[in-house]
Amino acid sequence: MNGSIGHPTVGQRIKYMLLRLLGYLLSILPHWLARAIAVFLGVFAFDVMWWGRRMALTYLAQIFPEKTPAERRVIGRAGHCNLIIVATEMLRAHFASRERVISRVELDEESEKLLHELVEEGQGVVVVGAHYSNWEYLGARLAAVGYPFLAIVQDHPNPLLNRYLSKMRRRIGIDVVKRSEAVRSILRFLKEGGVVGIVADQDATSFGGVVTDFFGKPVTSFKGPFSFAVKCNAPLVAARVTRVKGRYRASCQRLDEEALADLPPDADDEARILRLAESFMRWLEAQIIRDPRQYLWLHPRWKEE
Repeated sequence: MNGSIGHPTVGQRIKYMLLRLLGYLLSILPHWLARAIAVFLGVFAFDVMWWGRRMALTYLAQIFPEKTPAERRVIGRAGHCNLIIVATEMLRAHFASRERVISRVELDEESEKLLHELVEEGQGVVVVGAHYSNWEYLGARLAAVGYPFLAIVQDHPNPLLNRYLSKMRRRIGIDVVKRSEAVRSILRFLKEGGVVGIVADQDATSFGGVVTDFFGKPVTSFKGPFSFAVKCNAPLVAARVTRVKGRYRASCQRLDEEALADLPPDADDEARILRLAESFMRWLEAQIIRDPRQYLWLHPRWKEE
């Protein structure tokens, strides 16, 4: 039986045990040392793993043609380091308290006020984000605002890692639902006034997603967050987190009001979904241009690449 849907294979068990051991070893190290190790591994991965380096540099050349090859290499290397830092922090989070994790993320007052106001309207809130900086810590901080919060996550092919990641997320305050099981429970959750979070910047060609432009090229994104917002008449909020001197700053921005403002009243759901998806892409582009070093350049965004 396939280990992704039944019992784990021997290889999956070994990987799981090694990950648990690595998490424990990282948890007993001082924060500065664990981060230094992560940076070293990120630099090493960029310089040695040619396929990841090539993907990052290909994207960066298309998005930032005005930058020199050396400047793009600096950005690509920093993106690799960010990914390893996020992985390291999440492994350490398995042994840390929720309060300790949340204390590292500062959510600005205006954003927290915005979330309170939107939740009080009673139609639920859809929060959409990207693989930028530590997106997992962002979810933990948003969950700490004080309202029911549910994150939609992708299934991992290793069932042991699936359970491990779910337990880790719940430990820092994030209740999760698998993307494959999400639709009915998410709609019900939103109608009850909850806050739903989803990272929506990966390719969704095989899932029949919504097609928009991303830095001038067509991409297919997951339709879910935009569809949920339209079907439940819920506000769509984009959330961002950035790493600043070892800590994090988070902020939120409402997208749906401006995105839908000039649509005719009789516009159908598909038109509204497309407009929301386009608004999110413009927002994401702005975040990446502001600081591309903390974005994940290691997943195929333009499918033909």
